[in-house]
Amino acid sequence: MKAFVKYLLVQFKMDVREKGTLLTYYIIPLVFYLVMGAVFSSINPATKETLAASMTIFAITMGAVLGLPGPIVKIREAGVLRAYRVNGIPNGAVLLVQGVSAFLHLLLVSIMIFLSAPLLFSAGLPGNYGAYFIVLLVFIFTSIALGLIIGVIANGQGIATMLSQAVFLPSLLLSGIMFPASMLPGFLRSVGAVFPATQAMHSFTGIAFNVSHGCDGNLALIIMALIGTIVLCIAIWRFAAIGSDA
Repeated sequence: MKAFVKYLLVQFKMDVREKGTLLTYYIIPLVFYLVMGAVFSSINPATKETLAASMTIFAITMGAVLGLPGPIVKIREAGVLRAYRVNGIPNGAVLLVQGVSAFLHLLLVSIMIFLSAPLLFSAGLPGNYGAYFIVLLVFIFTSIALGLIIGVIANGQGIATMLSQAVFLPSLLLSGIMFPASMLPGFLRSVGAVFPATQAMHSFTGIAFNVSHGCDGNLALIIMALIGTIVLCIAIWRFAAIGSDA
């Protein structure tokens, strides 16, 4: 356990020093939040009610889907899994450390947005704080699972980038964080329901902010948790298979 914690701390410090990590986990999401928060709150004051949730969804999706796969692909391409095993570090620990480190980064940036949104943009506060943080933790977990599986199945950085964009852009456009999902055609709403960002928005608005939007927030939370669990199990199984061949 001590070795795992030490490895996690080293990985976390390496992430903080890595420019790419800072960009995808902190700088770009926070700049987007500051700019779009000002735009949304001035154009449509109604968006203030769930502004913290929508900007948090953006930040988590970007960090997990765009920022997490790259380091995993680098580890695989560099062929260091065998070296890890020789030094007594199992493949599962490598994947777990990457995921936990990302979890800490995403939780930190989410708390920054949650605390600053009411002060900067007079954003609404959740009616149920416990539900807000439950949804937040489940969404971070599910998003990290997506980032992990992209990093595990991609054969190179180029493929990882394409897969990440294939998840990130629809999550941004179809989830309802940029504009109400009710404005979308029925077909696109159905497609958007596949993405965890959509289910997270339903959960935040339905059970944390108590906003009626025609969707069951509790059901959305369960669906999101199931997606994350299934995807994570597949990622672990696939990474173990890759490690045994390395």
